[in-house]
Amino acid sequence: MYKTAKIKESFAIAAMLTIICWNVNAQIATGGTYALEQSVIANGGGNSTAGNYAVESTAGQSAAGTNGSGGMYSLRGGFWNPLPGPTAANVTISGRVLRNDGIGIRNVRVTITGNSLTSPRTALTSSFGHFTFDEIEAGQSYVISVTSKRYGFAQPGQIISVTDNVTDLLFTSTWQN
Repeated sequence: MYKTAKIKESFAIAAMLTIICWNVNAQIATGGTYALEQSVIANGGGNSTAGNYAVESTAGQSAAGTNGSGGMYSLRGGFWNPLPGPTAANVTISGRVLRNDGIGIRNVRVTITGNSLTSPRTALTSSFGHFTFDEIEAGQSYVISVTSKRYGFAQPGQIISVTDNVTDLLFTSTWQN
C-alpha cells in the first residue's frame, strides 16, 4: 500500500511539473500585419521575440510582462500594473515683474534653472513686465530668479514645483537704484 501511494504521488508530481514547464500560447487577435498572442512562461521566465519586438518575462508571469513597443503600438502585460511615472507633458510658466507701486518693469532678466533643463534659460520682461517660459517639463522643481540693473528685489528667486501651467508668478521690486 505504501509503495502504491508513493507511485501515485510521484506520478502526480511528474504530471504537474510537465504542465508547469510547458510554454502556452493562445492567439487573441489578428489583423493586417500583426498578431497579438497571450503567452505564459512558467518555467523560470524567458524571452519572446518576433520581428521587431522582444519581451522579457519572469517565472509565472505573462510573457508580455514588460513594456513592449514598436511602430504605433505599445503594450503592458503581466500580473503587476506599472507604477505611474512623471508625465512627459510640457507646461508654461509665466508671470510679471512689478515695481512696488504695481507698474510692470521692462527689460528685467528672468532666469529659470532646474533638474530637467540642460542649461539655464533666460527671458527679458516685456514693456508691461510680463515674461513666459514655454516647453517646461511638468513634474519637476525649478528656480526662477530676476536681476535688474535699476531695481532691487528682497526676494529675487522663487522655487516652484510644476504640475500644471503657472500663470501668476510675481516678483515685486523693493527699491530702485
